[in-house]
Amino acid sequence: MWIRDPIDLLLFEHCVLRVRYSISLSLLESCEEKALELLKETHEFVVHWHARIEDKYVFPMYGEKAKAMSNDHLLIEKYGYSAINQRRKDWISRYVKIVLDHNLSEEETLFKDRVATGGDVMRSILDEMVKFSGYFNVTGLRVT
Repeated sequence: MWIRDPIDLLLFEHCVLRVRYSISLSLLESCEEKALELLKETHEFVVHWHARIEDKYVFPMYGEKAKAMSNDHLLIEKYGYSAINQRRKDWISRYVKIVLDHNLSEEETLFKDRVATGGDVMRSILDEMVKFSGYFNVTGLRVT
């Protein structure tokens, strides 16, 4: 399996998010309902899975260095819900930029310094992944 640890998993998810947000933005003018549906599903994934896993399992291993990243998650959650629910295209573009810049910052600031996570952390994440409905729908990655 090419995803060996939690950092590999998060980097994979960042790739998926880049693709999904790009598709959403490209659909926003021509097919607004589909774009908003995709944005909402992606945002739910970010809030209820991706950010939660980072905060629970990965960021504690980076200590104080990850504090600002963790704080960003609340901003992303609130701003994303507002932008999508109010259907504000200007806010949506800004929201997507915030998420993608945040993820890039994680990659450049934290994830370049690989921390030893141990098999127990990955096993715990995989156990949660099996229970998270919609993981496969968003990522295409099936966990059995």
